[in-house]
Amino acid sequence: MKQILITILLFTSIFCAANNAGQFVYWVQFNTKAGTPYRIDTPADYLTERAMARRQRMGIEIDSTDLPVNPAFTDSLKAIGFGVKHTSRWMNGAIAYLPDSIDINTVFKPSFVEFYELRKNTIMKSRGNKFSEEDSLAQSIYGNSFKQISMLNGHILHQYSKAEGIHIAVIDAGFSNTDLLPAFDSLRARNGILGTVDFVSSANNNVYREHYHGTAVLSLMAGNLPGQLVGTAPMAKYWLLRSEDDYSEFPVEEDYWIIAAEFADSTGCDVINTSLGYTEFDDSIFNHSYEQLNGSTLRISKAANKAVEKGIVTLISAGNSGNDQWYHISAPADAKNVLAVAAVDKSGQISGFSSRGFSGDSIVPKPDIAAQGVATTISIYPESVSTGSGTSFSSPIMAGMAACLVALYPEKNAFEIHELIKSLGNLYPQHDVAYGYGIPNFKLLFPELSTTLLTNNKQNIEVFPNPFENTIYISDHDNDLTTIEIFSFTGQKMAEAKLSTTGFSEIYLPELSNLPKGVYFAVLYGKKQSFSIKLLKK
Repeated sequence: MKQILITILLFTSIFCAANNAGQFVYWVQFNTKAGTPYRIDTPADYLTERAMARRQRMGIEIDSTDLPVNPAFTDSLKAIGFGVKHTSRWMNGAIAYLPDSIDINTVFKPSFVEFYELRKNTIMKSRGNKFSEEDSLAQSIYGNSFKQISMLNGHILHQYSKAEGIHIAVIDAGFSNTDLLPAFDSLRARNGILGTVDFVSSANNNVYREHYHGTAVLSLMAGNLPGQLVGTAPMAKYWLLRSEDDYSEFPVEEDYWIIAAEFADSTGCDVINTSLGYTEFDDSIFNHSYEQLNGSTLRISKAANKAVEKGIVTLISAGNSGNDQWYHISAPADAKNVLAVAAVDKSGQISGFSSRGFSGDSIVPKPDIAAQGVATTISIYPESVSTGSGTSFSSPIMAGMAACLVALYPEKNAFEIHELIKSLGNLYPQHDVAYGYGIPNFKLLFPELSTTLLTNNKQNIEVFPNPFENTIYISDHDNDLTTIEIFSFTGQKMAEAKLSTTGFSEIYLPELSNLPKGVYFAVLYGKKQSFSIKLLKK
């Protein structure tokens, strides 16, 4: 049973469809980018302003992997007889196709081509359902979805962030009826769908009439049916990207995923969720081996690693092979930089189907973390919510939480966000091949839940509101405090003020209104001792 994984997309050139029978699809690997008209010092030619801003914020330089391939190379391939469907910046290659009557060994190989690699032939099997959902079937505003969020203390994180301003790329098999379902009414009303791209079939190019799997995945992040289902990133915006062909299973789908991830990078996405994974294919000649799942060998895993290097927080389903002969995680969940998410039930016990990972020095420890993926509340029908099971669902639950963190900690790069999430796991720093570092507890980020300071049993100081906008009030019944200093998460002093001697202070400083959204620390200095509290600027 296949699981799903998600990551990121890029600029692509779609010349024509490659779905027709009688065609073989190839990866064409180029060995140079020489002659490309694109330049590192003019990134606006291939990256959006948002993408460039993300790089600048995180100190990530534009390099040769960002440059699109030389257009002259694709022109030459077409002259040879190839149809060229997509090109890849990061991997410096192309997805191209030829009639199956042509022997690839007889095809001219230009000097700029390193190799031709077959990625899809015409052998096809009846695949059935690849995604392992099971339909079945409240409390508070979260309704039936409360357990899958409260397991992570995500409802507490939502008091501080609901992923406002964050762009998420959902790479999947299709988003059937997302344009119609009530669960996405508010998403559509606020223009939260940034766009859709079908990388599999340029002829159809309507992801809303493809598989429902992506719809279920999206509902776990963006769904909003108060009293029934609330997603983990309800205020984020989304790119809906189709890279998976539900009608067959061939490694060319891995290549589509690469193109999609590069697209997500180029448009400035902050987070990628992928509930897709690859191990075995319709033709066994393409099957992966366990040895290839070492975090950096397979091309799709290299691209997933690259997405994180480019600043994108990337979460991927661990896989649904725990009860199968394969047993282990799939690609690109093996990628060393990504967060691979295992599935647990509502009591926090690992599911039988959740793919097991690896530990030790020779293989990257996987999975990384775990979330609910058994009887998960989703929306795929107009009349009611339902439930589904699979690591396809544990991953987007966690991806939405990650997006909330990105909004809270804009100064952190993708590696830092990943490490922060792992450090919140209930097993951390120990690693388990089933649970990874365990189930993250986001409450650990906000120990002060109340606005009252309890440091050293001193309960007569209150700081409010928290979160704040431009003004902070401090109530000190003992008339002990003299000064407040506000620091960034990295320790830089952002503001300072003297406090009133009357026991109540209203702190308004221009520096407060100019502070970006995020988490800060206030240090309150008294005549005999000092106290600290975490503050959130909204």
